[in-house]
Amino acid sequence: MDTPLGSPRTDVTRALGGATPEVSVIIPLGSRYDDLEQLCRDLQRILAPRAKGYEVIFVDDATGPNTRLWLRALMTQYPEVRVIRLQRFMGESTALAIGAQSARGAVLITLDPYLHVSLEELPKLLAPLRQGMDLVCGWRHPRQESGLSRAASAGFNTLARWLTGVTVHDLNCRMRAMDRRVLEGMPIYGELHRFLPIFAARRGYRWCEVQVPQRPGKRELGATDPRAYFRHFLDLLTLVFLTRFIKRPLHFFGVMGVTSFAVGCLIALDLVYIKLVRGSGIGHRPLLLLAVMLVVVGIQIASIGLLGELMIFTHARQLKDYVVQEEQG
Repeated sequence: MDTPLGSPRTDVTRALGGATPEVSVIIPLGSRYDDLEQLCRDLQRILAPRAKGYEVIFVDDATGPNTRLWLRALMTQYPEVRVIRLQRFMGESTALAIGAQSARGAVLITLDPYLHVSLEELPKLLAPLRQGMDLVCGWRHPRQESGLSRAASAGFNTLARWLTGVTVHDLNCRMRAMDRRVLEGMPIYGELHRFLPIFAARRGYRWCEVQVPQRPGKRELGATDPRAYFRHFLDLLTLVFLTRFIKRPLHFFGVMGVTSFAVGCLIALDLVYIKLVRGSGIGHRPLLLLAVMLVVVGIQIASIGLLGELMIFTHARQLKDYVVQEEQG
């Protein structure tokens, strides 16, 4: 017999009439999705025998009237379905955060509505939760894409591993199962939902990846759009700053500022040597302007880091990037 998915470390008691579901499935709905009725049937077949109650939360991210009609029909046919409709488009990260706030289950499952991975793989993700994991992420392997999409995805994940030190192989797979605390305490906004494993690892949560085959014919959204890769790169830089330097901004800005200042001083010393020893004029040299600019810019960048340190010091008591696992006595 399967042990309960809810970890004994999780204290979730938001019971409504004594019928609190054990599992909450959160599905953000955008402009692209598969057959929602088939999705609900598959979830019913897979989760009903494995969980002590479950709910399916569709977060309607300002889709059209046809989608709303489908969702109303699903709510009538499947009592476990709940719908949260947003007033305007907010993006996947916001939709996930809103779904997590509304969810009642001790275990959260996040899915993409176009199902890159078959729902038949869900039991593979639920099993490690019974063994004490806090977060289990799908790792699409083997991948079905070819050419640019696969190469770009591999490069993006390799760069993420190198910059963050977290061994993750598929940041773009949305099929994840987790203790609800993992998603509740994360700063998820913009496009940072894809970096959930890295945030969890930095906070000390136990997590793992499970290899799941990708469904044939499923491609990444924006796989052929160069702008998407540029946005992902900027998100990755944001992630590095948030995970490594959010409490020590001077380490980030100070290095750049001191480097700029030092290079400017070296150039200035070289110009002084040319002026005093060689007797050559330096007023017409572009290097003089470059040296002055590097020194001034270096001081300004370092000052930004110092101001950041002052702000962190002032609000240090309100900052919390840790998780208390257990308190005894």
